[in-house]
Amino acid sequence: MSLSPSRSCSLDRRSSRGGALPHARYGVDLAKVPNTYVEPLTAYRAWNWTAEGVTSLNGKLWTPQAVFEATCSRAADLRSMQAACSTDAARKFWQRQSHPVPNPSCTCGMYAGINMQHMIEIGYLGRGIHGEVHLWGRLHRHTLGWRAQYAYPKFFVVPTNMIPVRADEAQRRLASLVEFDVDIYLQPEGEARLGQKSIPLWIRDYGYSQQGVSFLIEKWKKWDSTKITHTLVVGDRIAVFSDVSGGGIGIVKEISGDDVYYTLFSTDVVYRKRGKDVNWNERNWRWETTGLGYMRKREQAMGRTR
Repeated sequence: MSLSPSRSCSLDRRSSRGGALPHARYGVDLAKVPNTYVEPLTAYRAWNWTAEGVTSLNGKLWTPQAVFEATCSRAADLRSMQAACSTDAARKFWQRQSHPVPNPSCTCGMYAGINMQHMIEIGYLGRGIHGEVHLWGRLHRHTLGWRAQYAYPKFFVVPTNMIPVRADEAQRRLASLVEFDVDIYLQPEGEARLGQKSIPLWIRDYGYSQQGVSFLIEKWKKWDSTKITHTLVVGDRIAVFSDVSGGGIGIVKEISGDDVYYTLFSTDVVYRKRGKDVNWNERNWRWETTGLGYMRKREQAMGRTR
């Protein structure tokens, strides 16, 4: 399997919020894209992958063998407002605020990029496992790609630097991906890039690939013969647990003395944490921290231009 972008004809459109839509640049003719899909549309996205399972980057759990159905975070509040109304006019007002998911006037929906190239360029493929995803139902296009009503993975790509060192833990973690019953590939290099050859690990209707298993066995042998120490470096991922938007996966941009600078929700905003507050979790095979830290604009924090 070679990871590469899809190609098609191009068309320039504008988003409902006035920003230029990037779809034509990645080969998508929006004139041929309906607002509702019965047959799945293929897109690209990243997921968190931990001992607890597969989640969206905002922490929403994906369940094997079950369709991911997007909901609106405001829906419960709107129902509460309707129930609290004392007049029909007020009740009808709040009923009108309800909307199908996704909706152009809201941020609800299951997010996905246009293709792998798009996801790399907007900085999301360093945040976990990744792969193609099927989208269907209501579909809304926007400047970061798509927001959909329903979704399910088409295949997973797992960077090998995310595989746990302990073979028993790795097998347990990989089993959680196998439950989705979709193809799983290994990404030999730590960084996702177009054209990189991936290694089949588990193929639907076939099972584990001898090529993928042999590759992992060789890595485990190497790990067993080497004393492994974990040092935080630029480019590493940090799982950030916070009450703000549920936290997310940060990317280390700079380490200066005892301070670690990382981006989270936007590449233009940097958060600063003390290095001692970023800890390695052996079970999840990742760096973790609690709280966002001090927020600065990127040029203020690191002296760089936007």
